[in-house]
Amino acid sequence: MTYVNAPIHDLLIRIKNAYMARKTSVEWIPFSNFKVKILELLKQYGFIQLFAVKETDNKKHITVTLKRVLNPVQDVPHIKFFSKPSRPWYVSYKNINLVAGGKGIGIISTNQWLMPTHVAKEKKLWWELIAEIY
Repeated sequence: MTYVNAPIHDLLIRIKNAYMARKTSVEWIPFSNFKVKILELLKQYGFIQLFAVKETDNKKHITVTLKRVLNPVQDVPHIKFFSKPSRPWYVSYKNINLVAGGKGIGIISTNQWLMPTHVAKEKKLWWELIAEIY
């Protein structure tokens, strides 16, 4: 088993690479509640079709089903990372901008759990900006 220093980066890059390779799913992603919450946001905003948590030999893993790629230029998500394990990136609600003119989402970790940046801006919350996906 391998150890990943940045599990959230690994999750998002696996999804992007699967889209670029025209795969229909990503399997055997190690389970964590944080990853499940990020996948819920991605599903809610239409970046993935669905995901399932499975258990094999008392070990949980996640399988993600991707949506069909019709136009590679528009359908493959672009990901911009801000926070890293060695350097968190904190933002104020005043400095939160729309992602790709409102077509994407930013994922921010607040004291009220994970949420998109536009919701955090409405609630005037600030904390750690994880990534932008558009």
